[in-house]
Amino acid sequence: MDLAVCTSCWGDYGQYLPAWASSIADQTVKPAQAVIADLGITNRQHLRDAVDILTAAGITTLTATDSYRGMGAARNYAVRHSTAEWVMHLDADDVLLPHAVADTAALAAEADVVALGAVLGDGERCFPHVTRELILGRGFGCYSCSPFRRSLWERRPWHTRNDWIDSVFWVGLAHLGARFRGTVRPGFIYRQHPGSFSHRLSPVQRRAAAQQWKAACRQWSLT
Repeated sequence: MDLAVCTSCWGDYGQYLPAWASSIADQTVKPAQAVIADLGITNRQHLRDAVDILTAAGITTLTATDSYRGMGAARNYAVRHSTAEWVMHLDADDVLLPHAVADTAALAAEADVVALGAVLGDGERCFPHVTRELILGRGFGCYSCSPFRRSLWERRPWHTRNDWIDSVFWVGLAHLGARFRGTVRPGFIYRQHPGSFSHRLSPVQRRAAAQQWKAACRQWSLT
């Protein structure tokens, strides 16, 4: 499939890159590209190991180096170095299940965003009935690694005003008219640990993120 799997990585998150790369190399349908944005990885041997794994699997792999300037900017930087029609930003500490790209390919003809289901610590969660209307109606229907058409990202990339970016990104694409389709089975393992970003948000930040998301659902105004 003409899909680029990208990630942006910094600090100690580099330790997860070999497992990230192995999950891409093990896909039953291989993506066209992998992109790793090194935004200050502490131990770059992990990056070299990941590149070796992907190269051995016959996947074209690109790396790019910059400094970390926030989560939205980091993801945009990684995606900017891809050239495939479809893009997935898979966080460095998450891993794909072997059928993730195959499930994406099966829905791609009728979709602009494919909502991948997840395996979480407390079970599974999928969104086979996700729609644009659900997203704009403040429904949760996409995890951050859901693949999307690059042409939509070019028109509305991740915003960089703060790090509360994921739900707002999907809302932005929905305002552009994106067609959402969801898988009926999980496509990735959402690994949570003490360093996960979601664990570091304070109650005040969570309320601010919710207000931003609700405002974006009503009318797109973020820049």
